[in-house]
Amino acid sequence: MVMEANIFDLLVRFNGSLKKEIHKLVENFNPHIIHSHNAPNTLTLAAIDCVNDIPVIHDVHEVLSVHNSGFKEGDAEETLNRYQSEEKKANEESDARIYATEGIKSYIENSYDVESNNDLVFLNYPSKSMFPRSLPKKPQKDDEIHIVYVGCVTSVVEGSHYDLRNIFKQIANQRIHIHIYPTINLITKSNKTYQKLASSNEFIHFHSHLQQNELLKNITQYDYGWAGLNSYKNGKHLDIVLPNKVMEYVACGLPVLTFHHKTIAHFIEKNSLGIVLDDVNQLVDRIKNTNHSTLRENVLNRRYNFTIEKQIPKLVNFYERIITQHPNND
Repeated sequence: MVMEANIFDLLVRFNGSLKKEIHKLVENFNPHIIHSHNAPNTLTLAAIDCVNDIPVIHDVHEVLSVHNSGFKEGDAEETLNRYQSEEKKANEESDARIYATEGIKSYIENSYDVESNNDLVFLNYPSKSMFPRSLPKKPQKDDEIHIVYVGCVTSVVEGSHYDLRNIFKQIANQRIHIHIYPTINLITKSNKTYQKLASSNEFIHFHSHLQQNELLKNITQYDYGWAGLNSYKNGKHLDIVLPNKVMEYVACGLPVLTFHHKTIAHFIEKNSLGIVLDDVNQLVDRIKNTNHSTLRENVLNRRYNFTIEKQIPKLVNFYERIITQHPNND
């Protein structure tokens, strides 16, 4: 049984006590394992408290204790402290853990009392079925560089790594186009701010939200995908994560542009999938000195290495091991 905090209510409607609802699910489906994703850590905590005879795997996609700007708008110090205590319990009291990156694994293992032999790193691999079947590149009459950014943007969470207004302005100041495709996210509430930003600058383009399959088809037309985020407050967070957008760009054959966020930069450089920048203002020079055709060809040749279908045996083997070693295994 897999539980994901952000989408579980699309699959099963939980009404009332989480513990009672999870207990009811376990009775109805009798799963061999509970695989619970964060953030937040709510579902894992409920599963730990109400289920004793089934192993609980805590899947860490977000480390909330390093969100110095908060996870949601208005998060006070008391809330941030609660995030950390919940994070500690979810990791230490679960039977095993899955981490979205090596950086997250290292942080959790250095911060909490966890058994590293029961841990697995499993990236946010996209499904091969999501890859665009063709990769049309629309001819650009202007011969200018067009970069795409997909994902969250905000102007209301102070210091958020998704507050990209200044970064986008600096890209545009170099006469490079930046195309923004926002997610629908109640945390950000910032579409109008970015629309206004685009209306005042011919190099910033704000597009409508698209469903994922349509989005991935659409962004193949651009030259690069942007993954350089605002590290003013959340640099520690950015050093340990590998955002979904990176995998989406690669799936679409787009070389990735990013800053020296440790995990992202390591992934890009190790696999020759893009350009790692010291500073946004060196963008023109780095692009000018890069053979885009060669870089794009390498991305296209390697992208099928990063699919859920290719990597899923690792997860299945991990499940089997955790189930077998659980004390209540028959």
